[in-house]
Amino acid sequence: MRSARLAKAITKAAVYVRNGRTGQVLLKFRSPGAKDRLFPPVPLKDLNNKESFINLSKLYSAEQLKTSTLEDLILAGHLELGNF
Repeated sequence: MRSARLAKAITKAAVYVRNGRTGQVLLKFRSPGAKDRLFPPVPLKDLNNKESFINLSKLYSAEQLKTSTLEDLILAGHLELGNF
């Protein structure tokens, strides 16, 4: 893993992400059984709202998150990783 923050969040089971205001973002999973997830843009009024983040750890296993395109999307700035 290239992102230490993401590795720490996966270990703590607290991977909070939201769209990085770049239009719709598609998170792809390489593991069978996990469907791709579409992230719509976050409205400007919700930029300071913690509820605009989604906890992916509650929806997907750590292994599914590791084998997804999550890290690439975060490093490219398409998804924003929360500091919780």
